[in-house]
Amino acid sequence: MLPRVLFVDDDNLLLTAFKRAFRGRFDLTTVTSGREALALVQNGSPFAVVVADMQMPEMNGIEFLQKFAKIHRETSRIMLTGQADLGTAIEAVNLGHVFRFINKPCAEESLATVIEAGIQQYHLVTAERMLLEDTLAGSIQTMVELLSEFDPRSFGDAQRVRDYALKIAMHLGLQTTWDLGVAALLSRVGRLALPMEVQMKAAQRERLSVQQQDLFRKVPEIGSRLVAHIPRLQSVSKYIYYSAKNFNGEGYPADGISGQDLPLESRILKVAEDFVARLNVRQSKSVVVAQMRLEHGKYDPTVLSALAEVISDLPAAAHQQASRLESIDRLKSGMVLASDVRTSEGLLILAAGTRLAGIHIERMRTANSLNRIESEVLVLSHDLEA
Repeated sequence: MLPRVLFVDDDNLLLTAFKRAFRGRFDLTTVTSGREALALVQNGSPFAVVVADMQMPEMNGIEFLQKFAKIHRETSRIMLTGQADLGTAIEAVNLGHVFRFINKPCAEESLATVIEAGIQQYHLVTAERMLLEDTLAGSIQTMVELLSEFDPRSFGDAQRVRDYALKIAMHLGLQTTWDLGVAALLSRVGRLALPMEVQMKAAQRERLSVQQQDLFRKVPEIGSRLVAHIPRLQSVSKYIYYSAKNFNGEGYPADGISGQDLPLESRILKVAEDFVARLNVRQSKSVVVAQMRLEHGKYDPTVLSALAEVISDLPAAAHQQASRLESIDRLKSGMVLASDVRTSEGLLILAAGTRLAGIHIERMRTANSLNRIESEVLVLSHDLEA
């Protein structure tokens, strides 16, 4: 597959010449204005390289690249200009985060060499990010699985919250969802700082005192502070901080921020968290969404509509909650529990809705070998959250 390159210049003759020269070498897209280019990339696949002319009507090259960087920051940015002054070059580098600066006119082969260097830089940057994100995400996933051993109900729901949050984000056209997925997994980590008796009562859904309720309301803030110390998770910390706040500004934190000023990721988390929590009480997804819509001001209507679309897109079998008994010896990672798994003494091992990982299966096998749980568990016949 040829690398994708975007060329922005108001000179149609130049665009035609470059398109002819680079045919078969790059997957070249050409537009004649920064406004047109921004509209093109807003909801589209990223380009490896963008080449922009400095002098264009409506929006010059520096202004365009500055806005472009906010949409696709990893794309290598190249500036073409007939102005060879140092001030323009410095401004282009500082404001447009330009990778290379080339004077016009330039030979086609010279430009192609610079574009190929930009493509190589793009691959290096994206490969490093993916490696870091995969490593960090894997570590966080393992940590959440371990925490689910401590609090099966709460942290067992974290994966379901993540699944719904990512589906909602996809319906809303959110380009980058890695931070949102991590925030969903870590949204409940603040509970670990609560007194043990409060954690136990919350896990067992017992009524909390007024003082305990106040402590529980601060879980997002506590979790946000804990996460903020982890490198690269500053945005995740912010999403968690506002994840329990109502769309109309009510709730915690009481800082006057509401509506569209709340991070979209936090508004998505609010909907996904409450939706999964209510599903634990009432199994009908459509009824839960209808109930949430009646609570005016609590949720972002656009996010709720996206959730309704997610629910409607599920296959018919998903709404019927079809399940089957499965031997513990035949369990596989990715299966979803259809009911709680408890010991013969009534102790909760894993909560319904938990997407099984290796650590969960090993725990059940150990408990079964000690005759503490049955040899079969109820799992969903269809992976409802996939």
